[in-house]
Amino acid sequence: NGNGNGNAGFAGGDIGNVNLTESDVMTITIDDSQAAASPELPVFNPARPCYLADVRDADVAGSGELGLETGQGTFKVTWNGAGDAMTEANIEHNGGDLRTWPALASWNVGAVYEVQVSGINAHPLHFHVNPYQIVDMPEVSYGDGFFKIGDFHDTLLLSDLTGSDPIKIRMITDRFAGKMFVHCHILAHEDMGMMNVIDLIGTEGALFTGSSSCFNTAFNASNDQGASFPEPAASVSKTVDNGFRGLVVILLVAFGCVPL
Repeated sequence: NGNGNGNAGFAGGDIGNVNLTESDVMTITIDDSQAAASPELPVFNPARPCYLADVRDADVAGSGELGLETGQGTFKVTWNGAGDAMTEANIEHNGGDLRTWPALASWNVGAVYEVQVSGINAHPLHFHVNPYQIVDMPEVSYGDGFFKIGDFHDTLLLSDLTGSDPIKIRMITDRFAGKMFVHCHILAHEDMGMMNVIDLIGTEGALFTGSSSCFNTAFNASNDQGASFPEPAASVSKTVDNGFRGLVVILLVAFGCVPL
């Protein structure tokens, strides 16, 4: 993205210019005159971990609109239109701190939530704790097919969108309770207040019913491709202990604490 001066512009805020130089690193010439027939590749179906379970058809516990918003020098994350810039000054207002900062929303642990996100064309969306799945976009894919509906991310920027184009994501809130941070992954925007928290409430360790059985089988000794994973050696802890004792003896001898 240019700013008209031959320099790169930064979407979502003027944080400086960068001079760009374009040059060829190498030239690759492909000669297909003697190319062999393309081999038939085997079909591979990866075993997804449970936190990446496909939830496009799942029942959702709640939904809302999350905005990555800028305006009049303010950078903030909002939920259903509400939310303040999480700047140091705002956090510490009236003696507050991160523990007293009000959460944008409260989500139950062990559920699926759907979020309509706007502003993701200029601000990389990042959640702590849980990844999220793209469930709807104006187009099937972006970035020459790299970003597709059904993909999982923990950070996502879709510069092909316009500011008025929202997308929908879904998140499984399995296992972990507490404050979950959400913010723009451009550090300057985050520092200017584009971050906030969602409170994950309920029972620590609770699982979404649509994926709870997955945890019983996903990390066993083999996956659906027949690949096996070695068991850890039973003597690992003993080896470490003996090695540590040996190191202590060497150090004591080196410093003259133990005679040879």
